Amino acid sequence: MRLTVLGSGAACPPAGSNTSGYLVEQDNHRVVLDCGHGIASALLRVRPHFDIDHIVITHMHADHFIDVIPLRFRVTRDMDGVPERRVTLHLPPDGIAALRDVLRAVSFPEDFCSNTFNVTEYDPGQPLALGPMTATFAQAEHYIPAWSIRIDGDSALTYTGDTAPCPDVAELALGSDLFVCEGTLMEPETGPVKGHLTPEQAAMMACAAEAESLLLTHFWYGTDLSDVQRRAAAHFDGPIRIASDGLSCDVNGATPR
Repeated sequence: MRLTVLGSGAACPPAGSNTSGYLVEQDNHRVVLDCGHGIASALLRVRPHFDIDHIVITHMHADHFIDVIPLRFRVTRDMDGVPERRVTLHLPPDGIAALRDVLRAVSFPEDFCSNTFNVTEYDPGQPLALGPMTATFAQAEHYIPAWSIRIDGDSALTYTGDTAPCPDVAELALGSDLFVCEGTLMEPETGPVKGHLTPEQAAMMACAAEAESLLLTHFWYGTDLSDVQRRAAAHFDGPIRIASDGLSCDVNGATPR
């Protein structure tokens, strides 16, 4: 199994970076996890023929799904075109209605994506077959309903999406070869509603999950990434990498290309 980081930024990412998006590949089967702004061009840079099989969205915040709209134009530029091959777009519960609302807001017809993609909503309580890989889910701790995703194939990868500290997500990630975890905040949230992690909190979740290695991601503009690594290393003894757009690595061993 191989991971390519298409976007490692938060809602307003560092200059030159994209928001959330990750390509997972095994046995010529390709899955994109999240599709925030900038991900369409990043994906077409590495897969110009758009030869992917599935897109799985963790939650319906724009920095995690909005580029499914430009990717729809990669399939066909016709408003009512019928594609020869349909990529399956897996949305979270109630995601179809949310996507329709966005399409109406930007003056596209409600079926703009469903007439091109195979659009469906996953059941977080059930495994999701993705060719030679299988996805399982845990509800994250975020401002809106959101799900973390574990991908099992010849290796195991868990991607948190957006979450505050969450035992269910750590349990989902138990024994993962690679834990792709957000480390968005410089200070812990103190209000009644929480939705993100500091590097320390991310590292402690990696410890709780007994993950082999940690890839920290989802950074705001202006983040000191060397400080992020230093702070995480105080709480996790395994290998730690900082995600950057274009990084590609083997999931088992997290060896960079």
